[in-house]
Amino acid sequence: MSVSPATAELTAVGATVQLTAEVRDQNGQTMAGAAVTWASGAPAVATVNATGRATAVANGTATITATAGDASGSASLTVAQEVSAVAVTSSADTLEVGDTLRLAAVATDANGHAVEEASFAWSSNDASVVDVDGSGLATAVAAGTAVVTASSSGVSGSAELVVVPAVGAVTVRPDTVRFTALGQSVRLSAEVLDRDGRVLPGVAASWSSGDAAVATVDSLGLVTAVRAGATVVTAAAGRAAGEAVVTVTQSADSVVVSPAAATIAPGDTLRFTAEAFDESGRPVLGAEFNWSSADRSVATVDASGLVRGVAVGGATITATAGSAGGTARITVANSDRTTLEAFYRATNGPNWVNSENWLTDAPLDDWYGVVTDGEGRVVELVLEGTFDPENATRTPHGLTGSIPPVLGRLANLAVLGLSRPALTGPIPPELCSHL
Repeated sequence: MSVSPATAELTAVGATVQLTAEVRDQNGQTMAGAAVTWASGAPAVATVNATGRATAVANGTATITATAGDASGSASLTVAQEVSAVAVTSSADTLEVGDTLRLAAVATDANGHAVEEASFAWSSNDASVVDVDGSGLATAVAAGTAVVTASSSGVSGSAELVVVPAVGAVTVRPDTVRFTALGQSVRLSAEVLDRDGRVLPGVAASWSSGDAAVATVDSLGLVTAVRAGATVVTAAAGRAAGEAVVTVTQSADSVVVSPAAATIAPGDTLRFTAEAFDESGRPVLGAEFNWSSADRSVATVDASGLVRGVAVGGATITATAGSAGGTARITVANSDRTTLEAFYRATNGPNWVNSENWLTDAPLDDWYGVVTDGEGRVVELVLEGTFDPENATRTPHGLTGSIPPVLGRLANLAVLGLSRPALTGPIPPELCSHL
């Protein structure tokens, strides 16, 4: 019996080779289909399956035997890993001048299995920046960048190391920042010092914010307020870092009161609202306001901005938040005034023959055709046009449409004289109480 190939070499763990066995009888004739049993003399080095395929397990030599009856044959199998790749690993990629760092190299075969017996030659492409000895111990010599390489069997791997000056401290100025408005910004500066307290020229710090939702910082140290709160802005260089405490607390710079002007009747109420804005024009959320009336005999206002009319007149309503304030104008008018204004608009007031003082701030008693009592309530409304006695002709006042039901709101009205025939329709039921 013979085994082919008689010798074989595998260069990677997990690599395989197919062995074949030829069985002959006593006359030297090939016995096709003869049953063959395969076995490895060193399974820790190589194994073989029932079909004769041998697989490398570890470096060494193994004898693979094929047996058929009393006959047997063998082949010598050698496993000798060859380096296919080298990887260099490092616990850090940045060193300070004077630091040392042990690098590690791993060689693998074509199947990615470690070549345990591999030896390495170490080198640096710039020993003035990083020096490395035969065991992979790298020493940072000067600021710069160097590539450290490990080679084995003509295959190499490398790692890039950056060397920075040895930083002793980073000083940030100012170290405290207080913003009073969103969007405000200030530029911080960072001074990088060596271990002897001397300034390291050309060494830049990297900036970061502990809470970018409160304040952001760019690569040049420009800090910008985002929302109320507090955070720490850090400037780092090497293993040292400096900090600045940043606080954002919106302060009201202006207050807007709404509505800006309004009119109510004595006894009526109207709620005013206020909104505060910071120096950047951003709303100050949660601002608290103090309300006041410039003339409480005309109108009062409570702590929630609810204004109540007291007597006819005008008053300024003020809302303050901190040192900022805003105002609105409240006019307390007799309810008869708004009734007359509605009547004017409903009966073609702009085209009346005479509408002297109507829709002005003048007392109602000064409005053409209106007579009031001692309390300023309308008791007479006479708009009958004009009469020319010389020609004995009457000119209608210019009223058009129907008699507005709104006149029924004039509770003290005793005399009503309106020109016809321009006004049409029945007398509204609202006026019946005056008849």
